[in-house]
Amino acid sequence: MTPPRRAVIVDDERLARKRLRDLLKAHPGITVVGEADSVETAVPVIAEHRPDVVFLDVEMPPRSGFDLLPLLPESPHTPDVVFVTAYENFALRAFEVSAIDYLLKPIHTERLALTVQRLLSAPRRDDAADDPAEESWAMDSRVTLSDRRIKSLVEVSGIVAIQALGAYSRVSVAGQPQMIILRSISEWERRLPSAEFLRVDRSLIIQTRLLRKMMLKSRDETEISLEGLPGVLSVGRVATARLKKQVKDMG
Repeated sequence: MTPPRRAVIVDDERLARKRLRDLLKAHPGITVVGEADSVETAVPVIAEHRPDVVFLDVEMPPRSGFDLLPLLPESPHTPDVVFVTAYENFALRAFEVSAIDYLLKPIHTERLALTVQRLLSAPRRDDAADDPAEESWAMDSRVTLSDRRIKSLVEVSGIVAIQALGAYSRVSVAGQPQMIILRSISEWERRLPSAEFLRVDRSLIIQTRLLRKMMLKSRDETEISLEGLPGVLSVGRVATARLKKQVKDMG
């Protein structure tokens, strides 16, 4: 029998946490193992329980639920995130950071059922990471990328960057148009050679040898330039620290 997915609820409103916990009792595939009322209190709860999914509120003054994302455990133990909020205007940002779903308050039972179905149909993070059938690619491997417009056979060494779009990803290959692929960024991370590719945050993987420039724009934002990718990409403080460490390690 498959064990239920472990869930942590993070919301600054006690009644909202209770409401969601009560609704989830109707779904035996999900078991709530912990709760937190802020970003600060969520970190130790998540570290202790190592949940498969975090149901995360957005507005939790003085912090935002998005502030929790860089503090989540490293892959392959990074939990899925379902945002639960009364505000519609954060949806695009939520999917840009690879959230598995976005629920609006008040939560409707039918809509929650769809979210649970989506969670249960996704591979467990730990199981997928340990799956021997899912072998890593080598730099000279060729992989087929296909979207609704075109199918291409590309070498792994030609992949410049991958950006998360929920269950999809935007793949940038040198000399080719960007493609939208039905493959999550976590799947890419498991398959790409870790010596050459770095997941700098929840929503971006880059080929490190193609990093050409890092420009600090503010305390919380750095712009990076990659060979083979027009324009720049913006990353936050945690990603900047990882990139600096990677550059230092590369000598």
